[in-house]
Amino acid sequence: MTTPSITGRAVLLGALTIVGALCYVVYVGQGMRVGSYVHSQFPMAVFMPFVLWIGANVLLARLWPRLALSQGELLTILAMLWMVGTVPQLGWMHYWTLTLAAPHYLASAENQWIETFFHFIPWHVFPDSSERVIDTFWYGVAEGQPVPWDGWLRPLAQWLGVSMGMVTFGYCLLVIFHRQWSEAEKLTYPLAQMPMDLTRGFDGGRGLPAIFRSFAFWAGFAVVFLPMFYNVITYFSPGLPEATIYREMYYIPLGDGMPHLYIRILPLVMAVVYLCPVDILGSLTLFHLLALLKEGAMRSVGFTVGSAGQQIGARDILFLESYGAVVFIGVWSVWLARRHLREVWRQVRHGTGDERDVVGYRLTVCGLVLSAVWVIGWAVSLGMSLPVAMGAFALMSLTYFVTIKLLVATGFSYLFPNKPHIKGESFFVQLVGTSVMSPKTLVGFKIFTSNMFFGTFRIPAWPAIAHHLHIFSLRRQPRWVTGAVFVAFPIGFLIAAGATLDLSYQQGANVVTAGRPGAMAEFYDDIARKLGEPTYLDPGKWGVWLAGWFEAGLIALMRSRFYWFPLHPIGLAFQYTFGLWLYWFNIMLVWVIKLTLLRYGGVQLYRAGKPFFYGLAIGYVTGVTLSVAVDLVWFPAQGHHTHGW
Repeated sequence: MTTPSITGRAVLLGALTIVGALCYVVYVGQGMRVGSYVHSQFPMAVFMPFVLWIGANVLLARLWPRLALSQGELLTILAMLWMVGTVPQLGWMHYWTLTLAAPHYLASAENQWIETFFHFIPWHVFPDSSERVIDTFWYGVAEGQPVPWDGWLRPLAQWLGVSMGMVTFGYCLLVIFHRQWSEAEKLTYPLAQMPMDLTRGFDGGRGLPAIFRSFAFWAGFAVVFLPMFYNVITYFSPGLPEATIYREMYYIPLGDGMPHLYIRILPLVMAVVYLCPVDILGSLTLFHLLALLKEGAMRSVGFTVGSAGQQIGARDILFLESYGAVVFIGVWSVWLARRHLREVWRQVRHGTGDERDVVGYRLTVCGLVLSAVWVIGWAVSLGMSLPVAMGAFALMSLTYFVTIKLLVATGFSYLFPNKPHIKGESFFVQLVGTSVMSPKTLVGFKIFTSNMFFGTFRIPAWPAIAHHLHIFSLRRQPRWVTGAVFVAFPIGFLIAAGATLDLSYQQGANVVTAGRPGAMAEFYDDIARKLGEPTYLDPGKWGVWLAGWFEAGLIALMRSRFYWFPLHPIGLAFQYTFGLWLYWFNIMLVWVIKLTLLRYGGVQLYRAGKPFFYGLAIGYVTGVTLSVAVDLVWFPAQGHHTHGW
């Protein structure tokens, strides 16, 4: 099978697609309130333009074959857009702009921020605090008044610079582990496999890839698209009832003191997790249902953990147990790769082996070290002490690394670590205690671990990089593969930031956020609270964290000793995360279907089912796209909700 290739034309089209897609997401989706497209590690903001490019390429292949794009060019556009797909809207930029503009706007005599921590804030990474910059951001500029871009140039340069450091570190880290994951552990990369299958055939002289000529594909397409098409018809006939199966979230109450059981059917999730191994699907389902029972049991008896004044309840106990499992998986993953890492180090140190590998790994290790030093140095410039900066960066990188690896293994794009854990905040706050930090370190630490820094729980760039390295050959096209990453990210960051700021100044951030800057106030209130009420090292919480660590270790040990053992530690690590709350039912449904197909038809029947599930995804994206197009033409002031959580 030929490896897809990157071309200069594809990189140019990828850059233009980034500009168009991110402007649409901000100005139309966010500005006109007609859609939210950034909800997962592989968001609709990425998949929608990709599907549109496939449709356009089918027409080009039929009408102007010389202009048609190859499979590699289509995948290049996808990969570049994916690098920045989680940057706009609530994926990151929304929080970044609002939180940076909030301190002077929301400070008051009542909250006493100025007296408590303003003298510790690293103002060099914040915008100009003048009324010309801050007040007009929240209320909007007067007609004819220009946007005060000069007040944002310094923070834009600061945050883009450190973000490029994070992209570089992630790229180098994933280059080092790519061969281990692809060849030794044979991870399946479902989020790369599906786009490759959808574009396979464009290089063969046919205008339509083989998968689009499958009856099963069109059956899956119809199952999803027809109800969504019917809903579009109801826009013009308000009396007709809507079909809400792919839009609504249902819940089942489990009784007093028990959490609700959420049910949300999303075809995009079902399409990619169909490619996920059955043991992982079963583990995700089982551990989530067990977590519900554990939470209910702890609530019923009022069980808490922690010293007086800093106890945590049932849900936070589950979160902390999962965090211990996440850290174990990270350490375990490095241990599994120990032979590969020794080989990489041997090539770096002694220069033995293929010259291309030696040069590549030497550059990669240099990039890894220099980017880590750059990011940690920037964290110190926020006011953090060096040990805290190094610890927070290491914990953040470890959690990102684990999330990416498990995303590569499962294709479940809604795989999110719990928010307090993803950037290491809870490790210091709940386990170590903030009492070991000076006030200046604590303020810098909160900024470094906030939604302002390199995304929320939707991780920028890293998920795309892992799949980008799987789709394209770094050995064959090192410059193009690397260049596509470092062209895409700065363009996407600047477009998303510029469009978000422009929209805020034109409409007023209070209007854009529906008058709810409360989340930003909560962030700064939390800084003031932690300065006044420090936390201390807590043996009880350490016990919960270590329990998660050893539970995950036991599962890993059983898997290594007994090939038939059906559980995977991913289930424990993500047992009660946001993505599983919403989409566990999709995973369970696909798990049952896949087990049935494999049991009665073997691998051949499983492969025959793939086009049907791909059809579900394309049908959903086509339905959302049709709804958006109808809204823009006939209902520009009152968009209809078609895609969300």
